[in-house]
Amino acid sequence: MKCLVKMGLAGLMAFGLSQAAVNFPYPQNSNYGGNGIVLSNQAEASTQLKKAFEFYLADKYKESGNYAAIEKDKGGNNYVSEGTGYGMLMMVYFSDNTTSYQTQFDKLWAFYKAGANDHGLMNWSFGGLNPYNNKANAATDAEMDVAAALIMASYQFGDEKYLDEARTLLKNVKKYEFEENGLHKPGDAWNDKKNPSYIAPAYYRLFAEVDTENAAFWNTTAMNANYALLETNSAEYSTGLFDNWSDASGKGLDKYYGYDAARTPWRLAQDFYWFGESKAKTMLDKLGTWVSGYAASAMKGTIERSGNTMWNDHNSTFVATLMTSLVTDASRQSKLDEYWAEAVKLGDEAYFEQSMKVLCGLLVSGNMPNLMTAGSNPPPQSSSSAEPPQSSSSSEMNVDLSSSSDGSVAVSEARLPSAVGMSQQGRALHVNAVGHVRVDMFSVTGTAVKTLWNGNVSGSMEMSLKGIPAGIYVLRVQTAGGSHMKKIRLE
Repeated sequence: MKCLVKMGLAGLMAFGLSQAAVNFPYPQNSNYGGNGIVLSNQAEASTQLKKAFEFYLADKYKESGNYAAIEKDKGGNNYVSEGTGYGMLMMVYFSDNTTSYQTQFDKLWAFYKAGANDHGLMNWSFGGLNPYNNKANAATDAEMDVAAALIMASYQFGDEKYLDEARTLLKNVKKYEFEENGLHKPGDAWNDKKNPSYIAPAYYRLFAEVDTENAAFWNTTAMNANYALLETNSAEYSTGLFDNWSDASGKGLDKYYGYDAARTPWRLAQDFYWFGESKAKTMLDKLGTWVSGYAASAMKGTIERSGNTMWNDHNSTFVATLMTSLVTDASRQSKLDEYWAEAVKLGDEAYFEQSMKVLCGLLVSGNMPNLMTAGSNPPPQSSSSAEPPQSSSSSEMNVDLSSSSDGSVAVSEARLPSAVGMSQQGRALHVNAVGHVRVDMFSVTGTAVKTLWNGNVSGSMEMSLKGIPAGIYVLRVQTAGGSHMKKIRLE
């Protein structure tokens, strides 16, 4: 059957659980749709991680009136833009049913804006909690995390203002921190070399969904150019270790995996977990093979990319970041768990080390999902050996939506398989099935709205549609029998 509905702008909003302080309360305990492996004991890891964050909040988060920032050196009263990005991400993902960190998030964001330069980008360093345009210029890695945090905040805290501010920021980022050919610049005032750890492909996909005017740039131009740089850099050594700095082609400039390069596997693991990106998997596989040959207790940095020499820094900058290279292969489960246990054993650390422990820990514990598509129901634990259906790495539905002369859209509705029953009662969707089921909701323009469920079903279950704006939507139901579509209307 076909139905014509008027095309409108798809609102990007947060959709939440009733009686929750936030829409996606910590811990999420996601398995990222089966992309790779997460820590074996997610519950224990989530508790350990929350303790690490609480130390971070008490020791490094500083406030002054309406501003807040993350202190770089204890007692030094110095603050850098990257720390603002790290802090904003943490405030989003650690908010739970009892504590929302939206106030802290807003103060960090206020500090960013007040410390912005003439390009609308935060100066990278401040000697105090008194932000102003000190002409220090911007660093691109900060903008990557800040923009992503704004997007995730719109879903977590349910306020579209963050999306509007992300769009404004991204236009400045594209103009001043990227070349026309898509390659990143290390900052808005210089471009003598490249930093592989500033490349954030998972975020580019988010940016395309929000900065729709430049979607092709983020999804294709920037994605292709920067992945090519990473692939060249990865290929230089058999270890797969990335360089701190490279030239525009990806050729390494200093031959060390150090405090800059350390963020690269974390960013690749995001793209693999969230979108199943094969390029990220290939590079992580290579690096993970080398990492697997070392006990976590023996991993020290800085590391020569040949792998022949390690220096003496045994901390989470190296233990936690290299841990993220182990997520692609189930045979490395025990090694992944070993590296996390070692990061926990390292205890409370200095600013950058603790930042890496918390951010990498969030990811490998399943507590850093892409909130654009995260479902309100975590997948249940199951011993079923059935493989989930493969999902597209794109955030858009692969369906032909043909326009009529009056601007309407024709949506073809496919019949559900007989083994799956689905009915809608107001703001509740009822599904009756056995086996793995994934239910994604899309606007009629094909834009992803929300993943309602991604896990095993045994009988009848209910999915809440509360908080979703009224309108007509398309559900894509994926089962072992294939992919099917169903149109619903929300009043």
